[in-house]
Amino acid sequence: MAEKDSVTFPLKLAYPFLAKNGYSSEMEKIRDSKEKLGSYDTTLKRARIVGLLQEKTLLERFIQEAWPDGGTPMGKHEIKRLNRIFARYQNVEHLVEVPDAEEGLAAEETAFAYEEHLRDFLAEHLDTLEKGLRLWPVGPDQEAVEYPVDGRRIDILAQDTTGIPVVIELKVSRGHERVVGQALYYRGKIKETFKVQRVRVFVVALKATEELRLAAKEVSDLTLFEYSLSMTVRRI
Repeated sequence: MAEKDSVTFPLKLAYPFLAKNGYSSEMEKIRDSKEKLGSYDTTLKRARIVGLLQEKTLLERFIQEAWPDGGTPMGKHEIKRLNRIFARYQNVEHLVEVPDAEEGLAAEETAFAYEEHLRDFLAEHLDTLEKGLRLWPVGPDQEAVEYPVDGRRIDILAQDTTGIPVVIELKVSRGHERVVGQALYYRGKIKETFKVQRVRVFVVALKATEELRLAAKEVSDLTLFEYSLSMTVRRI
């Protein structure tokens, strides 16, 4: 499904494009890599390929010749997302400078980074939400983390011990009632995609507003979670 989603960066098109343009060895190194970044596997490959295309000044040509959706607003958002992941991979995300005129964007970038870290942690420790919970089984070119749905992405698609899909949505700050509508949309799409009668929804937020608590009570199979962060310092 991931490679069929036109907004998802298409590895199957990028690999031969790079080979055709004389970068077979660099492409093969990334394609065959077993590296992971948190919960990212295939997504890390996409991020590294985008980084390579940009380094070789081939990204715009790739978009023109092979991936026209890359020039749309959603495609640009996908490239931006992969750039953030590539920056994390290079461990230089803290060096990205944001102009003063984009202070609002700086806050958004920070929140995005926090959400990525929360998502990575939960994807690797799903038992903290429910015992026996595991990532939804996907194919070799797919990932259950940031699972693509009609140009959007479910933070985590999981499966409970009985095989029922679980849509997990994360909010790094206060969770508002509108997240319920978003989650119900995802639930409907997963039911439609996998031909199942039941899909559970987990919403994880730093703080659930009273409006969200009230809205959640009216929805079956929706569970709210609040998380907290802590730090331990020890002398060495």
